[in-house]
Amino acid sequence: MDYYLFFFYCFFLVFLFVIPTIKTRKKTGRNPMRFSKEDSPINYVGKIYRLISSLVFITIILNAFAPHVMTYLVPISYLEIAYFKWIGLSLMHLALVFIFVAQQNMANSWRIGIDSTNKVNLVTHGLFGISRNPIFLCVILTFVSLFLILPNVLTAIILVLGTIVIQVQIRLEEEFLLKELGEEYEKYKHAVKRWLF
Repeated sequence: MDYYLFFFYCFFLVFLFVIPTIKTRKKTGRNPMRFSKEDSPINYVGKIYRLISSLVFITIILNAFAPHVMTYLVPISYLEIAYFKWIGLSLMHLALVFIFVAQQNMANSWRIGIDSTNKVNLVTHGLFGISRNPIFLCVILTFVSLFLILPNVLTAIILVLGTIVIQVQIRLEEEFLLKELGEEYEKYKHAVKRWLF
C-alpha cells in the first residue's frame, strides 16, 4: 500500500491541480492560481496551505521510500489497523472523484484563491447545488484519509491545521463573494449549506 499511496497521490496532484491549471490557463489566458506575494490575509492562508501540502507530500514520500523514518513522526499505534487504512484509501479515491466532478461543474471559473481581477461567475449547479464548498470538503476528506492510512502526530497536525486554514479561506472567500455579488450570493447562502448540513 505504501508505494501505491505515493503513486496515487502523485496522480491526484497532477490530475486535479496541474492539468486543470494548464487547461484553464489555455482556455482563459489567466492563471487560476490566485495567491500572490502581496501581504494580505488570503495570501497568508495560501502560504500556510502550501506548507501543509508540502508536509503531506513529504510524509507520503518518507512512508514509501524511507519507512524507518516514520517512527520519528510518533505513530499512533492503536489506530494502525488495516481496516482503517482501507477506509482511508477508499475515502481518498472518493475525494478524487468528487473534486474532479466539482471542477467540471466550475469549468473555466475554477481557481485557487480569490480572483479580484476578473468577473466573478457564481456556480450553483451540480455539486455546488448540494454544498457551497464541495472541493474544500473533499480536501478535508483527503486529510482525514491520510490520517487513517498513516496515523501519527504529523498527520494529525496536518488534519487539524488544514481544516482550520480551509475554514479561514472559506470565510475570506464568502466575504469577497458577498461584496462582489451581493443579493445573488446572499440567496445562494440561504439556499445551500456551507458543507452539507
